[in-house]
Amino acid sequence: MTRYIVIRLLQAIPLLFLVSAAVFALIHLVPGGPMGVYGKNPNLSAEDLARLEEKLGLNQPLYVQYLNWLTKVIRGDFGYSYDTKRPVLDEIADRLPATVYLMGATFVFVLAIAIPVGALSAARQYSWVDVLVSTLTFAGQAIPVFWLGLMLILLFYGWARNPFTGEPLLPARGMSTLGAPFSIGDYLKHLILPMLTLGVGWISWYSRYLRSSMLDVLHQAYIQTARAKGLAERTVLTRHALKNAAIPLVTIVALDLPTIVNGALYTEIIFSWPGMGQLFFRAAVRRDYPILMAMTMLSSVMIILANLLADVAYAYLDPRVRYERSST
Repeated sequence: MTRYIVIRLLQAIPLLFLVSAAVFALIHLVPGGPMGVYGKNPNLSAEDLARLEEKLGLNQPLYVQYLNWLTKVIRGDFGYSYDTKRPVLDEIADRLPATVYLMGATFVFVLAIAIPVGALSAARQYSWVDVLVSTLTFAGQAIPVFWLGLMLILLFYGWARNPFTGEPLLPARGMSTLGAPFSIGDYLKHLILPMLTLGVGWISWYSRYLRSSMLDVLHQAYIQTARAKGLAERTVLTRHALKNAAIPLVTIVALDLPTIVNGALYTEIIFSWPGMGQLFFRAAVRRDYPILMAMTMLSSVMIILANLLADVAYAYLDPRVRYERSST
């Protein structure tokens, strides 16, 4: 397994080079560019814009710009933001903790609910529990994230009020109260609405997927054998059916793991959450190439690592899966 992991990581290197070249070309071929943002400033003359373009290196051929960028990246230098003039890594470091906090808490919340709900729905197939879960999960998958976020703000911030203070029941902006001393309770209150907005869709998707997988497992011969041996139904479901049914779910969850660092664009914008999604949106609007490239490469690395993690988890959950042969 160790050899397989090392080979997969080495294979990822040329893939990252290809991704970086393709994304670099696509970003720079989009009409407009960062100079279009500066061009809106009436205080800048054409000569000022030309000097600025030369300073940023945007007047050079595209392949020269890419090679210059790649040379710096190999040394660990992702350049400076065109917008804030700060190092790109500093910009990401400022935003990353907020996104990891939001997405990590959401993942824990989602899995804590989706797994038991999906397993219960499969175990009680065609019962009122299964019908209720199926109805709610279909609705959860159909609701757009931005609409759900706005409705939650309207309900818990606009309508619902604290009966003692008259203040909104839950905050709807940021990850903490500005100017207030640090408080875990305050951070958790700001987390609730964004986490619910993100979590509803994931809970619906994961629970439906696990239900389908578990129904397939429950009809396997070894499950019938376990029941014939007199094992308690709870033991059959948790120790035999659920573990095997969770194997396909591993891939789905692993593919979503990169969002822990990439952020959720709509949710972060709606709730003014100072994370990576907000940073990406601002960089895209202002054509901040260094930020866009750094975030794209970070996303690519996370996707590769997530797929590798899924393979390792497969081998752990299913002893029949072995990857050593792939290294030959």
